[in-house]
Amino acid sequence: MRTAVITILAGGLTYLITDLLNQDPSLRLMLSVLVGGVVLLAQFLVAFEHRLTAVERAGTDGMARIERLVGHAFAEFSEATALFGLIEASALQTDLVTQFVRNSTQISPESPPIVYQFVQAKIKETSEFVKQLSEGGTVTYYGEDREWLLGLTSTATTSIDAISLAAADYDLWQSQLGQRYLDAQGRAARDGKRVRRIFVIDEPSRADDPMLRRVCVEQLEADIEVRLLVLDRVPPRLQGRMRDLVIFDDVLAYETTATTGALGRAQVAETRMVLTSSRVKECILLFMELWDMAHVPPHRTD
Repeated sequence: MRTAVITILAGGLTYLITDLLNQDPSLRLMLSVLVGGVVLLAQFLVAFEHRLTAVERAGTDGMARIERLVGHAFAEFSEATALFGLIEASALQTDLVTQFVRNSTQISPESPPIVYQFVQAKIKETSEFVKQLSEGGTVTYYGEDREWLLGLTSTATTSIDAISLAAADYDLWQSQLGQRYLDAQGRAARDGKRVRRIFVIDEPSRADDPMLRRVCVEQLEADIEVRLLVLDRVPPRLQGRMRDLVIFDDVLAYETTATTGALGRAQVAETRMVLTSSRVKECILLFMELWDMAHVPPHRTD
């Protein structure tokens, strides 16, 4: 509308000027049409330039957005490729890691909130657990552990050396966990692994405890090397380092701390998995010294 009005005004103004100049009517009409056409063409050119500028600006913005999207996609692709390369280079089985990731994607925010939150917490816990193990430090579990103990026993490759304090292990072997633990150690021994245990007792008379004798016999029959050690025979320099522990493959120490020293009433307050080489070496030296001091129990149950 504005273009048409401006064109008509330009043509009409031209006609009036030529009329005032007493020009021929045909010339007036021709000049009015010519000026109106020029004005109309000029308006179209100006509008076209504006539109072309807008299109160029939109094209530039669009290209910038496309570049950002493509760059982000390539960054994610590169990160995923690098991550998969790390998985393939890892000592862990690639199919197990990819299966874990694939199974994790089956949990969505649409899942029941308790399931979603629980899986999130377990993945975070597992991630922290693997991180601490990979860094060769110490992982702590507050309370009595089952999975670590049975899992490490089942996957040991060369040896299992244990120190069992009476306060912490008195009731263990009568429990379901103790029986499963004994079975796992027996299988490890039958597979050719070295399995040794030192039972540390408070006083010599405890060596005749029927329950302790029965436990020793069960362990000996499971091909586990067993020795007894009276606490009084342990030098003072070692007594402060005494603790309930298991050494797996001479590279990992599994330690437990009891809530009390009272026989039969102790509970596990804390469980630690130690990979620090200096600490594990101390545990190995402690075990070897105690093993040399201990004696083989009589193989009898009566």
